[in-house]
Amino acid sequence: MATWKLEENIQRDMEKAQEQVELYGGHILKAPNRYELRTGVVIAARFADKLRRTAFAVFGGIVPKEEIVRATSELNRKIYEKMISMGVGQLDIVRITVEATVEGNRLTFGEPKIEWFVPYTEVQKKLEECEKKMSDIRQKIESLLEKLP
Repeated sequence: MATWKLEENIQRDMEKAQEQVELYGGHILKAPNRYELRTGVVIAARFADKLRRTAFAVFGGIVPKEEIVRATSELNRKIYEKMISMGVGQLDIVRITVEATVEGNRLTFGEPKIEWFVPYTEVQKKLEECEKKMSDIRQKIESLLEKLP
């Protein structure tokens, strides 16, 4: 598996933030100062850009730019480590949802939820492997049952 790294281009993200809101509307206001951000379906290697753009779009007029950069950088690092430990490849398809709260000028993210979309062919392959194992187990059980008096 090829390694991949997070990339930050804050100026580009700020420019794309309004477009992000208009096209995708990647957030829900859950309560006063409490939001849910969503990347939508995205290639894993691009999740950080998508989250940062959504954060700039949602929180741009609420908290300072530097706070958005700090909070999303920490969140992106956490998500990256979690995806690597899950075995997500950089070209795999994911959807990330995370809650965010704003208190004063402080932006805090909760625990991210990562949905990993696996291609049907891989699911079919795993299913066939499981069916083969189950068949082998059945045969062994039947063999053992025949040996009983």
